[in-house]
Amino acid sequence: MSKLTKWKVLTAKTIHETSWIKIIEEKCQANSKTLTYTYTKRVDEGPLIIPEAKENLLYMVRQYRHPIRKIIWQFPAEGKFSNESWHQAARRGVEEEVGLIPGKLIDLGVLYPDPGGLQQKTRLFIARNLKTPAFKKKKRTEKGQEEEEKLEVKKFTRKQIDKLIEKGEICDNWTLSALFLYDAYKQSLLKK
Repeated sequence: MSKLTKWKVLTAKTIHETSWIKIIEEKCQANSKTLTYTYTKRVDEGPLIIPEAKENLLYMVRQYRHPIRKIIWQFPAEGKFSNESWHQAARRGVEEEVGLIPGKLIDLGVLYPDPGGLQQKTRLFIARNLKTPAFKKKKRTEKGQEEEEKLEVKKFTRKQIDKLIEKGEICDNWTLSALFLYDAYKQSLLKK
């Protein structure tokens, strides 16, 4: 059995770029072979947030996802601006996507949603002590980035979420990974 080693990047170039993504092509030395590897890099990183209501209901957003041509339920995700912390981006994300302000954020750690094809990390938070804002803020954008985003927001029990997974209405690895970590966190609290 051969030993696993990191690849050495010989050359790298951007072959396509938008305000949201870059497609990177790299020539790499992998053991004794030279190969070309192409992947997507998100221009922004950002948090994925699990907004948790007092009754242990979880807020999700429903939206159209063009690459898979489906309308699906997901946890809110937000891009992080260069001048803000992960916590600030998570607070802003809950307010913009769910319309509530979190009083407390619990950091569950970092996820890499698709390490074989996407260079992006996200930090996962549980948002608690949710309150209605005194007034509604206008959504911020950076670098002129404007996204067409129509969302439906709804609260679900954990059992209802499992049914949505069974029906294929929740199907993204971000949300599924977040649920796994959320459940593990809740179990760890029961053991204390």
